[in-house]
Amino acid sequence: MRATVALGACLGVVVPAGVWGSRSHPPFALAAALAAATLAGHAAMWPRTRRLIGVSTGVVSLLSLGATGLWHHVGAPMPAGPWPLLTTAVLIVDLALLCRTATSRVSTLTVAVAILAESVLAVPITGAAALGWRDRVAVCVFWSLAGFAGIAAGLYLRRLDEARIRAVAQARRAQRVQLATDLHDFVAHDVSAMVIQAQAARILLSERAADVADVLGAIEADGTRALNAMDRTIRLLRELEDAASATRTPLPDATELPELIQRYAAAWDGPVTVALDPGLESSLLPEASTTVYRVVVEALTNVRRHARPGAAVDVRLHRSAGGVALVVTNRCSGPDADHQSPVPLQSRRDPVRRHGGTGLAGLAERVEMLGGTLDYGPRSPAGWQLHVALPADVLRTAS
Repeated sequence: MRATVALGACLGVVVPAGVWGSRSHPPFALAAALAAATLAGHAAMWPRTRRLIGVSTGVVSLLSLGATGLWHHVGAPMPAGPWPLLTTAVLIVDLALLCRTATSRVSTLTVAVAILAESVLAVPITGAAALGWRDRVAVCVFWSLAGFAGIAAGLYLRRLDEARIRAVAQARRAQRVQLATDLHDFVAHDVSAMVIQAQAARILLSERAADVADVLGAIEADGTRALNAMDRTIRLLRELEDAASATRTPLPDATELPELIQRYAAAWDGPVTVALDPGLESSLLPEASTTVYRVVVEALTNVRRHARPGAAVDVRLHRSAGGVALVVTNRCSGPDADHQSPVPLQSRRDPVRRHGGTGLAGLAERVEMLGGTLDYGPRSPAGWQLHVALPADVLRTAS
């Protein structure tokens, strides 16, 4: 900003001084001085003056046309010196700015007048008034190419601006969709736990009234976590609208898996086992750690919704030959489980499975972005298994 102000001040002093000293062609000098002064003013106060660029370009063009007409009227004595060249340069910049920022239909007329003014400046610059009219037209057409170059530059910059605006809008839209997905993945787990515990409280109310207080306390804790997750999502949405906000609330990651599974085991009526390789959850890179947590949340939520009551749940996160493996399995016990026929594990790419929800499908895309695979499907006996394989690249390198 200081540089543009200094440029404007210099042009505002030097150009009028040159005009004052000019005696041979004062109309061209006056037009050049006004053109340079308006351009310097735009440079010093941009973008506050962007709405005035059309007016200033029109005024400069009309003055330039008047100076050229007056030059012809007095007999076109000789080439008009450097002042038409300065006016041409300013008109080229004005045309570029106008085509980049203009939004009204009036700008089209202004561009046409500016092109005409810029092209006819070739006559006083080259002294072509002594030539035939065909030669003068040829010189003007050639000189107009500079103005069309300014238009092309302005339209190119306008296209870049529009592409940048679209890219920013698409990025914000993608972030909002991602945050909505996070809200589904995290809040659905706690809300479904609240529903199960509320149903259990209704049963215990008639049998073991003393245990109802514990169940209601668990419902309160799950509801608080759900509200906190929604508050976090709202804060992130607000941060998208405020580019100056530098604080971002971190999402849950794999280091919180023990607490997550402990809460799940307290609300589930079947056995829940967990096996985590020591230190593995803290060795994952942030994106992989968050993805692993979300996969476990989605898997446990699906178990709560669809598995039979009392199903055994097993969560294992361990190092494998290829990197890291996450396996979540639920198995039903009882006489019906022994008669279930073995069913092979299905991949998420299997076209047969088109009727499921979008939770695991979206998580599979996140896993694939990390270079891994996510497979899930029914398992014998009467169970379900989810398997995630991540490459060794998701592990932090030892420092």
